[in-house]
Amino acid sequence: MSQHDATPDGVSRRRFLQLGGAAGAAAFLAASGATSVAAGSRRSPAAGRPRVADQEASPVVATDGAFRMATWIGYIDIADDTSYPSLDRFTAETGVVIDYQEVVDDNQVFFASDLQGPIDAGVPTGWDIVVLTDWMIQRLVALGWLETIGASAHGNLAANLETVYRSRAWDPDNTLAAPYVSGMTGLGYDRKVTGDITSLSVLFGDTYSGRVTYLSEMNDTVGLVAILKGYDPNVLTQEQFDDCIALVKSNVDSGVVRNLTGNSYIEDMQSGDVQLAMAWSGDVAGLLLPSNNDQKEFVWTLADEGGMIWTDNMAIPKGAENQPQAERFIDWYYDPANAAQIIAFVRYVCPVKGAAEALAAIDPSASQDPLIFPTQEMRARLHDFISQDPDARSAWEATFQEAIGL
Repeated sequence: MSQHDATPDGVSRRRFLQLGGAAGAAAFLAASGATSVAAGSRRSPAAGRPRVADQEASPVVATDGAFRMATWIGYIDIADDTSYPSLDRFTAETGVVIDYQEVVDDNQVFFASDLQGPIDAGVPTGWDIVVLTDWMIQRLVALGWLETIGASAHGNLAANLETVYRSRAWDPDNTLAAPYVSGMTGLGYDRKVTGDITSLSVLFGDTYSGRVTYLSEMNDTVGLVAILKGYDPNVLTQEQFDDCIALVKSNVDSGVVRNLTGNSYIEDMQSGDVQLAMAWSGDVAGLLLPSNNDQKEFVWTLADEGGMIWTDNMAIPKGAENQPQAERFIDWYYDPANAAQIIAFVRYVCPVKGAAEALAAIDPSASQDPLIFPTQEMRARLHDFISQDPDARSAWEATFQEAIGL
């Protein structure tokens, strides 16, 4: 199954996009031994919300203090009162307060705005966990800009990381990056407007000219073009890359493409300004699909030709000031019960072994959701983007940025 149409039973899916509790969090509590939550920051879970943690859980060790986490929109469960049930529970169990900020919209932009300057200057970035995509993590590894994830985080991480993530050449010991979610890149659209769409070719024609968005992430946009052209994105040659870039540039220049965005294509689809998007699977399932009504029916589809797969990872930037607290969260997340509660809302591919079984206890439909646990047939049509050395990557990024007018 390549489309996601069902809202999970028993799980609140209301989502305020970068508003309410997320954007209005109280000022960050410095690591000063605080064991309670500041007013307006992490509130209590909504009554009646399913909680995996109500099952038997292993004892946890409190670590006083706080840490700051930079991540993408839609990566945590949010209750109807805009509180964060999982983060509330983490704080209650460990004494650690999280300043959780959805400030990543594009890997390259975040790298330039939040990491490069401070680390070049030898000062902390202000972030203790950053959630970034695998290709950007590879760059940070090559630059030596990540701290090693210490042993305190490796109980659950070592035991429960899915096997597919244990053979990444740039982090063979899984000590620099802890996968948070994986996702798929495919077609997002309002079926009430477009009908069913199953082919990547529609993205590059003029049927929805001016109402189409591509992604500002090179891997996704170039990857989908490559798949349409019959190239393998995992072994893309320079000649094939140039061919893909030519098509992207042509559609940008001609106005077929309305915009190239990060997560903000969600707002354009909600407003109706965009009718077809290169879209990330969990965005449509977790952020758009819950707003379906008689006028709108948002759908994500893995195209017939295939799609891209990627992983967003938790990593600790060089010089992080609250590493023990950050490691405590990484270890906590890799408890299958905790990951299950978050993933039931987020609807991205889960990297935690045992989470499907834990999820079945609170949301049986979600435990069978192919957007969280892709089928073998789907995996056969998913592609990684080529892994490159930093110089080659930078050259391709510059070409892509020029082609899209950035």
